[in-house]
Amino acid sequence: MATRLAVFRVAKFALASGIGFLIAEAILVLGVVLFYHGIGVPSLASSSTAVLGLDALAFGVGVTAAFVINERVTVRGTGEERRRGKANWLVRWGKYQLTSLLGNVLIVLIQLVLLATVSLSPVYGSVVGAVVTYPVTYVISMRFVWRVHLFRD
Repeated sequence: MATRLAVFRVAKFALASGIGFLIAEAILVLGVVLFYHGIGVPSLASSSTAVLGLDALAFGVGVTAAFVINERVTVRGTGEERRRGKANWLVRWGKYQLTSLLGNVLIVLIQLVLLATVSLSPVYGSVVGAVVTYPVTYVISMRFVWRVHLFRD
């Protein structure tokens, strides 16, 4: 029974992360289109500052949206959220932002490497990076933000 609930938690976390990612991706696409009049980016050297700024804004907003969804759906009544109550919401949000920072740094590195090596637009590079970093972000978030054991209730 506990394993089945853990699988549902992984699915809910994936949904919350996916929504946060879509929000971040929408901000990134809109910014790239506004700066470069399309989703193509000229080169790593001339675009990295603008892309990094867009990434920072997009990931900050997207991670916050994913956190709110996770608080209300994924971990409601479990782990740290249950033990400490809603008074520590801001602390958990800060921990989640820091935890997500690791994943987001990896996403940006993958994004920039793909831009530099195969001229893949950051719009697509962030998708590749998100898929690669999802397992790490999930495990660290559950354990250190909400103190939920992965395969126990």
